[in-house]
Amino acid sequence: MPLLHVRKPSEAPLPSRSSRAVREQQQKYDEFVRPIEVSDVGDLELEPGENVRSVKVRLRRASSRVGLDLDIWDANGHVYFRRVTRRGRPRKQA
Repeated sequence: MPLLHVRKPSEAPLPSRSSRAVREQQQKYDEFVRPIEVSDVGDLELEPGENVRSVKVRLRRASSRVGLDLDIWDANGHVYFRRVTRRGRPRKQA
């Protein structure tokens, strides 16, 4: 029989609709994006069986979560990305 514990909302973890494996993958891509400076270019070498389009989509989503603008392209089995500064209205903050 389960035991009931009544807790404050701040003591409970936030609800998540994604699995642990998905969250770990998202965190990995977030860590790829964060350290890249405007003068740097990130280079991801794909493993056999990895799809270029999937990696580019994950990078784009990571950039949105982190709040950075990226320029993403691929060549010769690698996916490259760099930070860019966009002109115009700044991104909406969540």
